[in-house]
Amino acid sequence: MRPATVSYGAEVVATATQDSELTDPQTILDLLPQGVIVVGRDWRISYANPEADRMLGATGATLWERCPALEHAAFASGFRYAMADRTELLTESVLPSVGWCQARALPTPEGGLLISLRQVHAHTIETGQARAALLLGEIGDALTREDSLRDALRRCADGMVRNLDAALARIWTVDAATQTLQLCASAGIETPLDPAFARMRFDGHKIGAIAEDGFPYLTNDVAVDVHVGRSEWVRREKIAAFAGYPLRIEDRIVGVMAMYSRRKLDHDTLNGLSAIADALALGIASKTADEARRAAEAALRKHAADLEVLHELGQQLTAVLDHEALARKVADATTRLTGAEVGAFLYHATQGQTEGQLGHALAGGPHAVILPDLAANTLREPRTVRIADLVTQGGAVPTGDAALASYLAVPVIGRSGRTIGALAFGHARPRMFTEETERLIESVATTAAIAMDNARLFQEARDLITALENSNRELDQFAYVASHDLKAPLRGIANLSQWIEDDLGDRLDEQSRQHLNLLRGRVVRLENLIGGILAYSRAGRGASEQASVDVDALVAEVWELLAPPATARLEVATALPLLRTHRVHLQQVLLNLIGNAIKYNAERALRITVAAQRNGRRWEFSIADDGIGIAPEFAEKIWGLFQTLERRDKVESTGIGLSVVRKIVESHGGKSWVESELGRGATFWFTWPAEGEEVPRG
Repeated sequence: MRPATVSYGAEVVATATQDSELTDPQTILDLLPQGVIVVGRDWRISYANPEADRMLGATGATLWERCPALEHAAFASGFRYAMADRTELLTESVLPSVGWCQARALPTPEGGLLISLRQVHAHTIETGQARAALLLGEIGDALTREDSLRDALRRCADGMVRNLDAALARIWTVDAATQTLQLCASAGIETPLDPAFARMRFDGHKIGAIAEDGFPYLTNDVAVDVHVGRSEWVRREKIAAFAGYPLRIEDRIVGVMAMYSRRKLDHDTLNGLSAIADALALGIASKTADEARRAAEAALRKHAADLEVLHELGQQLTAVLDHEALARKVADATTRLTGAEVGAFLYHATQGQTEGQLGHALAGGPHAVILPDLAANTLREPRTVRIADLVTQGGAVPTGDAALASYLAVPVIGRSGRTIGALAFGHARPRMFTEETERLIESVATTAAIAMDNARLFQEARDLITALENSNRELDQFAYVASHDLKAPLRGIANLSQWIEDDLGDRLDEQSRQHLNLLRGRVVRLENLIGGILAYSRAGRGASEQASVDVDALVAEVWELLAPPATARLEVATALPLLRTHRVHLQQVLLNLIGNAIKYNAERALRITVAAQRNGRRWEFSIADDGIGIAPEFAEKIWGLFQTLERRDKVESTGIGLSVVRKIVESHGGKSWVESELGRGATFWFTWPAEGEEVPRG
């Protein structure tokens, strides 16, 4: 049965000898000052002596489960090599919980390994140089394997105490931004740490002077030294020697190493400390560069992630025009950007909601529900608020729920200077939001304000369009009813005049007959005028669907509908396009322009020429005639409502046709004009959409 505790002194050996147990192999293995462990080919442990349990641990079925630190030492690759190649191996490395160790691995016939482990103690090495060399190995291993610089330096300080028999070892690094020394590692005796030693200026204490001057400071007479011997703990611990070294990389100081010892330092130890300082300096520079690289990579990854979120948010802000949906998108995206646990977007109600009502969108966990109350202050006083810890610094806002520590609120201010809302964020950990976070959210808030303004304008425009559509429907209904109600008595007047003429017959004199004809003509003119007004009110607002329109065939159809006199002829001077457009609208334009040319030149030979030419995204159509022409001073007047250049007794006209043409053309984004001289004919021009509406022939 194994003893509960094991002594490796002569007394145990003597006792075992007296009990005649020294010849027992089990007893011998138990008493060995070396760890012995046997593993199978699957690395399962079949035997471990007490020293192996002390060095590697006593729990775990496999070697790697029992001592996970082996994976981070050179032993792991060595043992696997010995297992795979069935060869003997001798290797050395550091076990963090033990120190520098030597291991020998021997293959067993069963396919496993017999492993012996021996701790290399500083006191077993005779010279200071050898102890320093052992320490250099530990320092190299710590600086290579530890991810954190502080963890690596703590192992280095522990190694200095253990291998050099130091009472206290400390390592500071230089903060280049503030030109101060920061204490990163301390090992050895417990001493009250003066806060000034945790972060010290170069002109404070001898440690700072070592960094500033760049020279070591060594003494074997600490008791009378005015620089390092004045502390009470130095006298209490009977400190005899002090060695302080600047940690230098070329002409740059990266830190300071200091060691206190109860015995005087010999020449070999001092030489070893110089080499140790060089190794620490290289390690600090390398670790600092690695940490800076990792920090830069992390910042780059965060920046890339932020850009992705901003790009996604930008697309959403341009695509979403609903206030509530937009607020949810902004709250979700900004919460991700800040790294907050919870976020909220509190905003003023849009038109159509109750006056003074506030809407909000929440993101994150259940504690987000308290953010709107906190953000209400930012709506009242639109300024950014960033609090490191609500519990200790919550005077600027209501402290709310203790589940939140970090707090950030940013106002969302529109283009008019009106406060649209506020973005608020919270985190359970303090000091989570930085100045960079604040600037980022302020820039996003500006973009969100524009999007919210646009959403508001879109909503207002949509409401206006709805109201306009309702108004147009009412006007259409009114125009139809008015047209019907006005035409009905006119038709009665016309019928009555015809009945009077029929009843009187031959008794009606010629003058009375002319008066009745004039009355009926005025009735027709008034009916046409009413019809023209109705057509003008509806011009360009027809709900007809787009269709494929052959303009050449449409012109021919219009010509037939007008039934022109034999003295008029039509020519198509150019190929006319095939368009996808509103057929009725284009037909109304052609009917009015060609019809006017016929109407105002009814008693003379007339040639009407239709042509078209492509001009960018539009077609330019022209309807030219060789008729009486129009004086240039009337070129714009004729497009007005109820405008006609001939007396209505001479040419029956309502003066509305060209107004209808211009209104239809402009509703399609085009323009219309006339080129003419009196007595030389007239050419009427109008443009019509081509790009996106034109279709290929055939």
